[in-house]
Amino acid sequence: MIARHAKSPCCGGKVRRFGRRRRQCAQCKKTWSIRPRKRGRPKRRTSLTVLKRALLSRYTVRQLAEQRGMLSAPNLRHRFRGALARFVARPCDNKIPDGPLVLLADGMRFKFAGKLWVLYLTALKPCASEKALFLDPLLFAGGEAATRWRRAFAAIPKTARSRICGLVVDNFNGMRKIAKQQRWVLQLCQFHLIHKLQFHRRGPRRTLKGGKVREELYWLIRKAMELPAGGEFERVIATLQHRAGGDCGTRRMQAVVREFLVCIEHYRAYRSHSNLGMPTTTNVMESMSEIIRDLFRRHRSANNPASLLCWAKALIRMRPHLVCNGRPSTD
Repeated sequence: MIARHAKSPCCGGKVRRFGRRRRQCAQCKKTWSIRPRKRGRPKRRTSLTVLKRALLSRYTVRQLAEQRGMLSAPNLRHRFRGALARFVARPCDNKIPDGPLVLLADGMRFKFAGKLWVLYLTALKPCASEKALFLDPLLFAGGEAATRWRRAFAAIPKTARSRICGLVVDNFNGMRKIAKQQRWVLQLCQFHLIHKLQFHRRGPRRTLKGGKVREELYWLIRKAMELPAGGEFERVIATLQHRAGGDCGTRRMQAVVREFLVCIEHYRAYRSHSNLGMPTTTNVMESMSEIIRDLFRRHRSANNPASLLCWAKALIRMRPHLVCNGRPSTD
């Protein structure tokens, strides 16, 4: 085997040892270090504790700068942005629970320069547990759409996506088709339906007709979502069908009743699939949305889409779990 010796990078001549950590060119006598150190002042990185205090303990960067006393607020803010970017750039280390899972999803709307953006939030809840794990959010331009929800669901790790058994969402167009294609049990949020009904029955509403009818329909729908299967449930459904074909007070109320009758099996999926421990609402998603909005109000940090996604992703990684109680069936 022919021996190949290293050549000097300057002249291509022979390389000689010049101490323990240096080498010398035999022709021009130039020396260099074999392990050169980085030039300039060392970088001072902000610790993870500062991020936690700003994201979780409700401290602003200015308050943290006043407490530390060594840095001004602009300097600490500059270091804080760098630490935040490094934290978000590294892979997420939150462990996804084992066993069958229930997927919860909701969207948050924002506007930048008159253009609509939606932050897509997803969370995984084990069927046998009461804690939901939030995944990294995604941000897309434009309104909430089924195609973008498909992209958000496709971003879930494949090992976890194969164990999803149920989906809990608002009654959004396209969700029933997505759940059917993925063979997921669909539970529509009861809170959003109740909130929609409350709008039609809140206050005197003298300009709307059929106040007593609207009140009756409200309680009939509440009973239809909660009653177990049986004779009383069948009588409530028959009354709703009769009202939907006749006078429901207003056209919009009639449309709400008809839509409920079409999707009634999805509003009662928590009963027909009680083994999944599915929640009946997306309130845990609303809670996380409020936490994110409170962070943005406190730090005034969501100035552009990139900043919004960075802060939201860091907050969710710092606080990935929220309690999400499934509603057991009493059949």
